[in-house]
Amino acid sequence: MTAPRPEGSAPAPAAGFAAAPASSAVTPLRIVAAYATVGAMWILFSDRVLEALVPAGPLRDELQTAKGWGYVLATAALLHVLILRQQRALRAVAAQVQATLDSIGDGILVVAPGAEIVDANRAAVRMLGLPDKEALLGPIVRLVSRFAMRSPDGSPLPVDGLASVRALSGETVHRLPAILRRADGADVHVEITAAPVPDPSGQGVLLAVAVFRDVTEVRQLDEMRDEFLATAAHEFKTPLAIIKAYGQLLQRRSPADAGPLQAVDRQVDRLSRLVQQLLEVARLRRGAPALRLGAYDLADQVREVVEVMRRQAGGARLVVGELPAIPVRADRSRIEQVLVSLLDNALKFSPRGGDVTVGLARAAGEAVVSVRDAGVGIAAERQARLFERYYRAHAGDPEDRGGFGLGLDLARAVVLRHGGRVWFESREGEGSTFFFSLPVADEVADATA
Repeated sequence: MTAPRPEGSAPAPAAGFAAAPASSAVTPLRIVAAYATVGAMWILFSDRVLEALVPAGPLRDELQTAKGWGYVLATAALLHVLILRQQRALRAVAAQVQATLDSIGDGILVVAPGAEIVDANRAAVRMLGLPDKEALLGPIVRLVSRFAMRSPDGSPLPVDGLASVRALSGETVHRLPAILRRADGADVHVEITAAPVPDPSGQGVLLAVAVFRDVTEVRQLDEMRDEFLATAAHEFKTPLAIIKAYGQLLQRRSPADAGPLQAVDRQVDRLSRLVQQLLEVARLRRGAPALRLGAYDLADQVREVVEVMRRQAGGARLVVGELPAIPVRADRSRIEQVLVSLLDNALKFSPRGGDVTVGLARAAGEAVVSVRDAGVGIAAERQARLFERYYRAHAGDPEDRGGFGLGLDLARAVVLRHGGRVWFESREGEGSTFFFSLPVADEVADATA
């Protein structure tokens, strides 16, 4: 039975982290202060006591020597006690830190300079199917080879591209996707975030901490969704083709009904584009198809696509700016998909009677296409996710125009494969401008190959 705590007294320290401050209160400064205090008191009083009790002579000399040895032994014992107490405090803190790491569900690796894994938590060991932590420690290149670490498309990850290695150089890496093969042969899809731990002295990076999140189930759900949508898209292709064919036949037979039938034709084309986007997602998931590269004038292609999209513009107006001749080496059909996607997106969000302006310019060895609309714009807090697959910036808003949220993701994938880039500028209520660039053909080494 425990004695009751007196009223008004402080409660006893709780176990765990609450006990750490009391244990770690013995600082190096306190150890030095205690040592100096004991030494000063011994020197101050021991000589006086010895002189008062023992007359000068051989006995006092022997006692003086013994006193010196006593001082050494006493201070050594004190230092031993204080150092043991400090070590216990450090071990307690280390145990608390390790317990904290082991309680986290994501895998954590601590990497020292030289790309050496020096610590890991229980989740990392479990995620990789290892018997204990020691099997995971060592050079990070061994982890790459042992667990067949690779990018989501199956290509090997270079050592200097690893999140933890990049963090050792001072970079913070967010959600780098990768695949690891467990010790039992099963593949694990992970997202890796790594950050540097700076040296308090300002001499660079002390450590890197990498966090592995298992996203295998999420990836499997994404694949199931993509497979379902691809199957649905295949089923839609034939009915849409039949509706379009009969609609065009009716337009020729009944010119008086051309207006409504043209509206039907435009909507069928819109559905066909959505179906095509779904099929493209399925193809990309299975592996990006090879590009059929050829040199051509990008300005001619922009004009052709704009003329086709004018028939589907509805109440908006397509305005073409100056289009200088710029040769590019690209897959013409793929770049057409990019242009159609950006124009369709701009037309969809432009108000009736508003302008969608298309431009083309040459800058720093690139051909830059721009598509500007006068629509509602994109809220700042939603812009970071705009190129995510299935993300729709206006979902649930009065300005929601439907769609699957695939067009921008697919456009970026196509342009990146051509060595270009995609970006945008937007302010809420003031419209948006989307850009993409391609290398100019006459500045590419194999343009005439």
